[in-house]
Amino acid sequence: MKAQVALEYLIIVSVALIIIIPLALYANELFYGYREDTRITLAKNAVKKLGENSDWVYSQGEPAQLTIEVYIPDGIAQISLDNNTILFKVKTSSGISNVYYTTIAPLNGSVPINSGYYEISLTAYEDFLDISW
Repeated sequence: MKAQVALEYLIIVSVALIIIIPLALYANELFYGYREDTRITLAKNAVKKLGENSDWVYSQGEPAQLTIEVYIPDGIAQISLDNNTILFKVKTSSGISNVYYTTIAPLNGSVPINSGYYEISLTAYEDFLDISW
C-alpha cells in the first residue's frame, strides 16, 4: 500500500515537472529576447537624440551650445563619431548590431561607453560640432 502511494506521488511530480520545465524555459527565452529588444531601442533613442540635437546646434552657427542628458544602455560594445556619423555597436545574441545616425555636421569628440545617464555638451564651431561629456 505504501509503495503504491509513493509511486502515485512520483508520477504526479514527474507529470508536473514535464509541464513546468518547458514553460520555464520558454518564459526565460521570451525575457531574454525582450531584454535585447529593449537594449536596441534604448540605443536607437540615444543616437537619435544626439543626432537631432547635433543638427539643431550646428545649424545655429558658431556660438551655439547645448547640454542634453542622454541614457547610454548596457551592452554597448563601441561608440564612434566618424565624420558625420554617430555609431553605436550593440551586443546581441546574434552578434553586433549597428545603430547609427548621419548628421549634417562633421563631428568631433567622444561619448561615454559605460551604461548610465550622462550630460553631453554639444558645441558648434565653424567647420564642425564638438561633442563632449
